[in-house]
Amino acid sequence: MLGQSDIERIHRTSMQVLAEIGVLFPNQEALAIFEKHGVKVDGQKVFLTEDQAMEAIAQAPAQFTIHARNSERNVLVGDGVPVLAPGYGAPFIVDLDVGKRPATMDDYHKLAKLAHALPNQDLSGHLMAEPADMPPKTVHLQMLHANMLHSDKPFIGSAEGSTGARHTMEMASILFGEKVGERPLTIGLINSLSPLGYSSEMLEALMVYAHHRQPVIVAALSMAGSTGPITLAGVLVHQNAELLAGITLTQLINPGTPVVYGSTSTNLDMKTGGLIIGGPELSMMIGAHADLCRYYGLPSRSGGALTDSHTPDAQAGYESMFSLMTTFQSGIDIVLQAGGILSSYLSFSYEKFVLDDEICGLVRHWLKGIPVNEETLAFPVIAQAGPGGNYMMEMHTLDRCRTEFWQPAVSSRDGIESWMAAGRPDAAHRARQRWQKLVAEHQDPPLDPIIARQLWAFVDEQ
Repeated sequence: MLGQSDIERIHRTSMQVLAEIGVLFPNQEALAIFEKHGVKVDGQKVFLTEDQAMEAIAQAPAQFTIHARNSERNVLVGDGVPVLAPGYGAPFIVDLDVGKRPATMDDYHKLAKLAHALPNQDLSGHLMAEPADMPPKTVHLQMLHANMLHSDKPFIGSAEGSTGARHTMEMASILFGEKVGERPLTIGLINSLSPLGYSSEMLEALMVYAHHRQPVIVAALSMAGSTGPITLAGVLVHQNAELLAGITLTQLINPGTPVVYGSTSTNLDMKTGGLIIGGPELSMMIGAHADLCRYYGLPSRSGGALTDSHTPDAQAGYESMFSLMTTFQSGIDIVLQAGGILSSYLSFSYEKFVLDDEICGLVRHWLKGIPVNEETLAFPVIAQAGPGGNYMMEMHTLDRCRTEFWQPAVSSRDGIESWMAAGRPDAAHRARQRWQKLVAEHQDPPLDPIIARQLWAFVDEQ
């Protein structure tokens, strides 16, 4: 998306923003850390020189592994293979029958089970939906516990201030039976607060993660024309300054802490004032963001199955596919929001979660490309069949017929007569059947009974 000269101009302007305009850090501990390392601080503003920022981010690793309690599900971040995670932060559920409604803790348990069952979700999420029927001060505990209980995939931790981050560390220590800090056991999402700032709550969480040497995604969501300049190049400068300042703090706290450079910045609809995540501007930003990640040598987070549609319809399908294709082709390392999101992040849909996971599988298969070797070139098979032959009967076909091609779990490939006989179900209704079946058949992965009791006791005591 960006040429080398474009990247360098964005970098230089970002450095000018950091040195002359500054970034707000409304947290005394964070300000003290910057001052201790010779960074200029004026009130709550931090001013970084290019040398200070670049020296700090150079200490962040280009790759790291997030460990799962089932080691076969460990994920490597930064090797060019996208790590996929569910939607994040939706306050509502879109139900095919009821429409939009507040999310509940029962929904969250079901979503955690689906995150475990769906084959293309590599991480169990956090805050996939915000349960409205739980106390706000302790709901993060219930969500963490649900992800640990229902899945043995790596999990995303809480960033609800220092309390949520500390609880994440303590529960991870119980789950893994080890002191947190030796290796990455979770990952947290730290969002900047555009324009050019961070909230105190996010800074508290960032510092807890960094002190424990646990990975964080430092991410921006600037809105072109509102919380950022209306031009996309201006947004890239704006968010780059925010992100590099936050990443610098992680390395000043604990050099070598894994950190991911994240963005889902996009534009506003200038007619309605609403956030737009289904348009081409978001995908343009994803590609440009990936270019900047490579320039800085940092793992990247962006993209997802993103749409502005309020229901899992054709619009949701083509917008989500466009975003995912851009994300995969751009080489993004962590794809948060890879499944389930509707209504510009405001809603989560069970059906769309299943459909998005299918899209993820399709794009992953496409990304593998066509292997070319002696076996796949198939000359002996061609010679055996000869002109007018039938490849259906060849052992080469029989040996590979179940594994050679991508197979959908939801998409219909039946003949039209079979489809009509089945009641003409559309994709959303087939997806509903699939998610209900997966939840009904779910069995929690084995967990040591002592660890299970300790987790229950910890949650109950808070």
